[in-house]
Amino acid sequence: MWGWLWTEAGAQSELENALGIGGFGYPAMAAINARKMKFALLKGSFSEQGINEFLRELSFGRGSTAPVGGGTFPAISTQEPWDGKDGELPVEDDIDLSDVELDDLGKDEL
Repeated sequence: MWGWLWTEAGAQSELENALGIGGFGYPAMAAINARKMKFALLKGSFSEQGINEFLRELSFGRGSTAPVGGGTFPAISTQEPWDGKDGELPVEDDIDLSDVELDDLGKDEL
C-alpha cells in the first residue's frame, strides 16, 4: 500500500533530520518503508520522468536505501493549512542614515 505526505520546507524539521533532507535544496522527495524503517531519497530530476524512474527503481528493488536516523520516525507536528496566498515579508524598521556621510570625501585615488 502506498501513501504520501507533503510538507513545506522547514515545517517538519525532525522528519527532515531523520531523513537527512534539510539544507541541500528543495523540492526534495523521499520514499519511506515504515515497516523496515528505511528510506530512499530522490537524487535525480524533480520532474514527472525523474519521479517515475525513482519509483520504478525502488519497486524493482534496485534503489539505494538507508536506515531512518534515530531508528524511529519522529512525530509529525500539526501545521496551519496553507491559505493559498503568498506569504508576507516581515516589516523592517527604516534605518536612520542622517548621521552617515555618503559622499566621497576628498579621495586622492585615480
